[in-house]
Amino acid sequence: MQSLVNFLNNKPGKLLVAGGFLFVSSEIVYELYLWLRKAPKPKPKSCEVFFVNRRKLLHPLPSPQEFLFEHINRIVQYIDRAERSICLAMYIFTVREISEAVIRAKQKRSVVVRVVTCESMVGNEDIKVQYKYKSEHLMHHKFCLLDTEWYCGSCLIAYHIAEYGEPTKHMQHTLFDKAVLSDRAGLLERFGSSCARCQKTKSRTKSKRRPQGPNSRGEVDPLPEHGLLIAGSSNWTSPGLITHWDNMTYTSLPDMIDPFTAEFQRMWYEFNDPLDKAILKEPLYRDRKFK
Repeated sequence: MQSLVNFLNNKPGKLLVAGGFLFVSSEIVYELYLWLRKAPKPKPKSCEVFFVNRRKLLHPLPSPQEFLFEHINRIVQYIDRAERSICLAMYIFTVREISEAVIRAKQKRSVVVRVVTCESMVGNEDIKVQYKYKSEHLMHHKFCLLDTEWYCGSCLIAYHIAEYGEPTKHMQHTLFDKAVLSDRAGLLERFGSSCARCQKTKSRTKSKRRPQGPNSRGEVDPLPEHGLLIAGSSNWTSPGLITHWDNMTYTSLPDMIDPFTAEFQRMWYEFNDPLDKAILKEPLYRDRKFK
């Protein structure tokens, strides 16, 4: 030990210690430089707006098919990431690729799929569809909710009262208003008496969702924590998603998602006509297949 101390006190020993210190310091500085040089990962946008007949001018140019079907492919990619639920309110829905993605989600990933549409679209196979038979008023919505939290009956009633006021005997604009006033037990039976909104801490600590987007292994991660809303002016038809002057908004903002969720559940309550196979004789349904 004494010989080591004597060596370090000599000039060669001091040079060795200084060289080692310089080497370690340079390594630390270099690693710090690399860390600072790394570009921060962009945070996923909470809201994006797209215009249907507007395309991104990319270089190199995408294939003609990718260029033409940009908006259809985007919808399919998001639906393919849904893990829990798909709630679709769409006036006209005819794009085969999107339909296949919805059916794939139900059959392969056991995603809960609910569809509200106009009566001409009720022939979707293996999907639960709600509609109003021969209604005087169009179901003209065009939105889709992916992996969003379903309101229980209590939260749904509370939300509607907070947003629109409490119905009275002389102020009932819809069937849902009438149910809020006189059939709350029926709403609780239909939608349940508890949900993640009632038990936020219990529900949200149960499973933490990863950030959206491809991960380091190239796998597709889940959607944002609060789910995703796709809404706009486009019907899900080829012209509506390729050539028309239409718009689409993708957002994970709860303040945007919650009103659409409540509206979807209101329609889910009111549009409850049973699918009577006797109507297959009518021209509107003659060529459609039902299961």
